[in-house]
Amino acid sequence: MSAVVVPGTETSTLLMHLDRLGVAASGGSACTTGSPEPSHVLQAMGLPRELALGFVRFSLGRESTADDVARAATAFPQAVERARRAEGALHE
Repeated sequence: MSAVVVPGTETSTLLMHLDRLGVAASGGSACTTGSPEPSHVLQAMGLPRELALGFVRFSLGRESTADDVARAATAFPQAVERARRAEGALHE
């Protein structure tokens, strides 16, 4: 598992853009998947709420390939850019 925090974005927006780019990911900790609120686990670890709102979790399995990882690595910056644009437009 690997996790990334992207300041200035919201998890749901990042996940939507990753999905559109063919990458599956999750938000928050495994115990709170699906909740719109930041994970209490992340906050207990000291992650500020505003950062916990931009948390994305990637998991690899036995069937994950190097190509899967490369696709995610290529798609992630695109998803971040699109999510930040969308978040900026919402706050204008």
